[in-house]
Amino acid sequence: DDALALIDHVAFRVTASAIAGVGSGAAYATLKGFPLFKTSVSTAFSFALISTACFGMERMANIAIRQSTTLINGQSKIDPNGSSIIQPTINPRLHYGSHALGGILGGGMAGFLFQGKSLAGIFLLTPIMLGVGKIEISLDEYRTERLKQLISESEDGDQEEESIS
Repeated sequence: DDALALIDHVAFRVTASAIAGVGSGAAYATLKGFPLFKTSVSTAFSFALISTACFGMERMANIAIRQSTTLINGQSKIDPNGSSIIQPTINPRLHYGSHALGGILGGGMAGFLFQGKSLAGIFLLTPIMLGVGKIEISLDEYRTERLKQLISESEDGDQEEESIS
């Protein structure tokens, strides 16, 4: 089940990157007067390959960091208190660390394969991966706040129904 969740996590981001590649390729083809379909598809495949390298490495780095942190700190994955307090699901330090490693490893690999220059890929893709990490953290914080708001509205509605009865 965890393996499918990891594959789904990477596949969602690769699909989003490929869609962005189609749009970028169409804009580039229009600007330069190149064939629209061929340029869009080529750019989409390039975006998909690079995002697969970066996000695949990010997921591996995330697992490695999480496992090593668990071993070092001796923490279990299950909360012994069983607390039901709604908290963000993303640890920012872990998240930024795994995205930075994903950008470094995936960017180095993509830079070497596309241009033969690993550092060029690292310097280009690491800031992009950190930006994606920031967006993911912002979305998680929004989701958490919205969930808290919905629960408080639900509890307020339950209290009103009890007072009416």
